[in-house]
Amino acid sequence: MIERRMECGAVVMNGCIYVTGGYSSSKGSYLQNIEKYDPECDTWEIVGDLPSSMRSHGCVSLYS
Repeated sequence: MIERRMECGAVVMNGCIYVTGGYSSSKGSYLQNIEKYDPECDTWEIVGDLPSSMRSHGCVSLYS
């Protein structure tokens, strides 16, 4: 991960792992960003932000 975190949400979509929010003990604050891990490239990147900082939440992926 780019930003080490705990109490975050995570979901797998299209073969990638998305990690959202959480708490950064190094910063002493809650996080708002969304990170994506691509196992084919073995890379992490920040792909967006949540509406506000969150921790201890869940993520759901819906396919239609």
